[in-house]
Amino acid sequence: MAVTAEVRDPLLKQLREMAIAALEERRGLVVYSRMDAQEMDQLARQVERDALEKIRVLLPQVITTAEIAGVRSRLDRMDEHVKELDAREDISERSRQLERDDITWRTFEEVVWALGIE
Repeated sequence: MAVTAEVRDPLLKQLREMAIAALEERRGLVVYSRMDAQEMDQLARQVERDALEKIRVLLPQVITTAEIAGVRSRLDRMDEHVKELDAREDISERSRQLERDDITWRTFEEVVWALGIE
């Protein structure tokens, strides 16, 4: 994992460290695990959900950098997608969960990118 630029903003540095820790934890599920693919995927989504919530808690009301604005935007968009998904009545609960997992995965990847982590 590479960070695209050195950061002076302590909040941005903390957010990056949190995201990198989640990436490493998720990677560890694959490298050191003997679980089946479905269980591994569920655990990976849980790691991502937990990281996104921790990041959300740290975001200030007043946005100070473009990176933090990008993170906030992606989390807000995730919330909108989940709300729309929850309102749908034309899909099964299993399909809803799979779609929610996809939204979580995409958002996590976008947040990592917005924080400048490659």
